[in-house]
Amino acid sequence: MKVLVPVKRVIDYNVKVRVRADGSGVDLANVKMSMNPFDEIAVEEAIRLKEKGVATEVVVVSIGVKQAQETLRNALAMGADRAILIEATADVHTDIEPLAVAKLLAGVVKDEAPGLVLCGKQAIDNDMNATGQMLAALLGWSQATFASELAVEGDSATVTREVDGGLQRIKVKMPAI
Repeated sequence: MKVLVPVKRVIDYNVKVRVRADGSGVDLANVKMSMNPFDEIAVEEAIRLKEKGVATEVVVVSIGVKQAQETLRNALAMGADRAILIEATADVHTDIEPLAVAKLLAGVVKDEAPGLVLCGKQAIDNDMNATGQMLAALLGWSQATFASELAVEGDSATVTREVDGGLQRIKVKMPAI
């Protein structure tokens, strides 16, 4: 089974964000960028699935600027097998909206035919937590949000989710997000 992991390039979580002098947005000049920490967790889980023999290939994909190559290289260094970059903008100040990202990811999913897409819980730059759910809706796939544990068994996956009251265990049919 192939696992696809979308990864986003964000301002490093250790950097103090500065607003531009004109107040029009975040100042990105000379700012360290890195992989979204929640996406990094998803890449690690995909690699664990490969090490267990559940996954055969881990493919990471990033949508955004050319500089996202660095983020993809980090994922490859972690153990991902392949990386795909969709250069959707040349301007580092342009953030691609979640629905546009989900539509582009849907195209990648149709081409790559993964059995599982592991998305990070949310991006630390906009905290929207929308792309994974939109992708599931576009594809008509099962989804399990806020996953803290994953076990793949044949054509289904058991997911332990973090919910307000504690933990919830659900079973979803594969392919799933």
